[in-house]
Amino acid sequence: MNEQNNNQENNDYTFLREKIKERPVNRRKIFRQSLLTIALAITFALFACFIFFFFERGTIAGFSKEQEAEKVELKLQETTEEILPEDMIKEDVVEVEPPVETPDNTAIIADAIAAYEPDIDDYQGIFNKMKALASEANKCLVTVISIQDKTTWLNSAYENKTRTTGVIVEDNGVDLLVLADADILTNSNEIVISFFNTQECTASVKSIDPYTNLCILTVPLSELHDTTKSAISYALWANSTLSCKTGDVVIAVGDPLGYGSSIGYGILTSTGTEINGVDHNYTLLTTDIYGSEDATGILINKSGKIVGIINQTHNKRENQNLISAIGTTELTSLIEDLCNGISRPHMGVEITNVSSIAMHYYNVPIGAYITNIQMDSPAMNSGLHKGDVITAINDAIITGVLDYELELNEYKPDDTIVVTVLRPNGDTYIDMDIKVTLSE
Repeated sequence: MNEQNNNQENNDYTFLREKIKERPVNRRKIFRQSLLTIALAITFALFACFIFFFFERGTIAGFSKEQEAEKVELKLQETTEEILPEDMIKEDVVEVEPPVETPDNTAIIADAIAAYEPDIDDYQGIFNKMKALASEANKCLVTVISIQDKTTWLNSAYENKTRTTGVIVEDNGVDLLVLADADILTNSNEIVISFFNTQECTASVKSIDPYTNLCILTVPLSELHDTTKSAISYALWANSTLSCKTGDVVIAVGDPLGYGSSIGYGILTSTGTEINGVDHNYTLLTTDIYGSEDATGILINKSGKIVGIINQTHNKRENQNLISAIGTTELTSLIEDLCNGISRPHMGVEITNVSSIAMHYYNVPIGAYITNIQMDSPAMNSGLHKGDVITAINDAIITGVLDYELELNEYKPDDTIVVTVLRPNGDTYIDMDIKVTLSE
């Protein structure tokens, strides 16, 4: 009986002792699934690349467009009146009745002027108008502060601060651009720009021109308060060549006295002095305004426009305290390049125009006469000499300084140019072609 029960029990659980066989591998199905997976992966990757490319070139570029710096262009305000073509058209002659003769009042007006006695209020009124021009010009000026960490001989740390005047040139949509003297950057740990409404911002150096010692500093527009943005103005530049004449009234604004914000009134005493710079010449404007040897700031004319950047380094010893400035006409292209971060080509020569006396008495040919060669410059390394006369650059005729500067600016650093010179050889000149590789 027990045996029968055991057999019955074993029969009931027989299925538990059956061996489970593995399902045979369907290699073809696995292969198809693998191919499908790979195809989906490639499709996803291509789709992801397309989306990335679209956003990178399209949407993201659209969002970031507002943050791209715009190119800065400076315009000189000319005071000469332009004759329009329509003004040159001859109009139909219209007969008019002869004017009625009136008595000559010239003598009466002259007597009235002679009889008028100006008083101190008239004199003060003139200065009030000039003061108003200076106050308006101050809106485009800032104080640039250089902070230097120093220690005393007792090893005590302290901060040394140096100040100069900066000019708000323009903004490029991202940063405010400020022109300043590059000497302020020497051994500086931090540069701070102080606006006349007392806001202060940390500035960064964008570009420097070592040959004029000018630099461009930047302040993010996002850091400026709304009150500052509404209070400041951008510099208005006059053409110093056309608008400056000896005897014209000028105002020195910024820090002409070396005490901080100050004003000086006077006239231009000379406008034709040439400064021979490296590869570029500049015009020096001198005045009768007494100031500091360390004066900084700008010269403005009676229209309130800037005609010069104050620079005392070119003064004669006997005139060290008279305010002088470099004319704006020759500085405009340089300031534009500094604002846009463009590297200017450098050859390394100081040049001047050949005078009529030199051509007539010494038979010096017309061209750009080299008065000096900068040490270790591309010009020196290529074999140019002092006394050479540059007559062409890459077949472009050079008749003087202006031609040389305009042609040089057509090239970039690392470009190789062919400079044609006439080199003195006794009583004659030898025609030579010299290859020069420009640098920054």
